[in-house]
Amino acid sequence: MTQDADAFRRAAAEAAALEVRAGMTIGYGTGRAAFAALEAVARRKLDIRGVPTSDRTTELCQKLGLALTTLDESPRLDLVLDGADEVDPDKQVIKGGGGAHVREKLVALAARRRIFIIEESKLVDRLGSTRGIPVALVPFGARATLARLLERFPGTTMREERSDDGAALADVPVPPGADPRRVAADLKNTTGVVDHGLFLDLSPEIFVGGSQGVRRL
Repeated sequence: MTQDADAFRRAAAEAAALEVRAGMTIGYGTGRAAFAALEAVARRKLDIRGVPTSDRTTELCQKLGLALTTLDESPRLDLVLDGADEVDPDKQVIKGGGGAHVREKLVALAARRRIFIIEESKLVDRLGSTRGIPVALVPFGARATLARLLERFPGTTMREERSDDGAALADVPVPPGADPRRVAADLKNTTGVVDHGLFLDLSPEIFVGGSQGVRRL
């Protein structure tokens, strides 16, 4: 990770943090971009609360003094601040490099506004250009589920780590020319798959940090 990328990401995070208003209930994302935004929000000392998307996020919010709630207590959120691994020209997104995509998707679906924060290198012409799709698997029979995924998506790999919910984690390559919606449906229909990191048709606002400053898509 270059210093430029870190600076671009932090600039976008600072801009996104300004969208938070006192009294809001928000989604607290996971990862470097989300954490930079939460640090910026905390410096504003607003009266807000939020739903964390990972144990790491919970720990950071406790250190920053950001109030916590749960999705059961607060099923409707004003907005979510999170990062993304890839964003294509149609604002379709891959998330889950950190393994938190199931919670991140639940929080994103609960939010009225979805703000994803990236540096410009995360903009791609085609989803799957730089990484596979993160997939969470039921731990029971995870190797058997992996075998089923390999039949449909050769090159699928299993990670060593587990998610905070105990799910096994795999990464599925996107076949060149594949329709992301079809891939999403195939993954979701595979027995043993909990969910995947394709965040499609969510109409997110993308804050992009780059050499020309911060753009808002």
